[in-house]
Amino acid sequence: MKIIQNKPLAIAFVFLVLLGSAFWLIQPKTQSVKVQQAQDQKLQQIKELTDLANNDPKYREHNSQASRELSDKLCSLTARSAEEREKAVAAVRDFLEMPTVNVKYECNDAFYNLEEDRLIAAKSETYLVDSTYFVVNSVTNHIMQVDETPGTWGYKADGSRWFSDQKQYDNSGKYSQTEIEQLARNFIAKHSIALGSIDLSKLTLETGKKDGGNGRVNYFLTWKGEVRTVQLDPPTETCSEDLDKNATGLYRNDNGVPCIKVYESKEQPSLTIAFTNGGQLINFFNELEGPLARARMR
Repeated sequence: MKIIQNKPLAIAFVFLVLLGSAFWLIQPKTQSVKVQQAQDQKLQQIKELTDLANNDPKYREHNSQASRELSDKLCSLTARSAEEREKAVAAVRDFLEMPTVNVKYECNDAFYNLEEDRLIAAKSETYLVDSTYFVVNSVTNHIMQVDETPGTWGYKADGSRWFSDQKQYDNSGKYSQTEIEQLARNFIAKHSIALGSIDLSKLTLETGKKDGGNGRVNYFLTWKGEVRTVQLDPPTETCSEDLDKNATGLYRNDNGVPCIKVYESKEQPSLTIAFTNGGQLINFFNELEGPLARARMR
């Protein structure tokens, strides 16, 4: 009799267990659908903004307010998450040996290919620390390029020119070329977070210097590797009436102009670093992981 009385309760318990199991099975799928919907919406927005940038005359003036706002939106929409970009920020701080310096994310080189109807993933990102910009490989989070942003100038009301502040360099002459080479080697070995593990013994060194007079001497060191073939994605396209009409793969675009696409190229991996004779780093270019990417500013 006791068993019969508890049967409805047992059935209810089993029903609740099955309902709970179904909820936990369905919930991840629902979340996955929502994430995919959000990604699809973002992709569609990137596509629409790219179409505007390419075809609406309103956005053709590079420095116009409308153009800058559109660029800001694209830079934000195509950006990695802040958590993912922290590795790039850590690389910049390691390069500068400033663990708390403020590093500002600028943009990346992702773009929507309207012809192929797909987003080309970013290969690099640009960051700023004061007037110095850093181009970072967004796959490895290693520094590809370090240089100064171009100075600006204009005219005052009286007709004279004004110039933005320029970085001051140390040309005290404390180091010889041999000492600068050792300084560069030590720098590269010390900053594996920023640069990756680089074996300079497998590369060939070429050196040079520029004497600007009055003790202003700068040294340039370039390590080169073996020439290699790389695949281009997307391929580079050249359209011109000057192209060889018998070239393999030649075609005409919508305007009837002869075009050709190149799907691979030869490149020589290299790393170049420049110092003043006072031991101050001037700029840095690292093509060991691929060709340099253009800095992208908002």
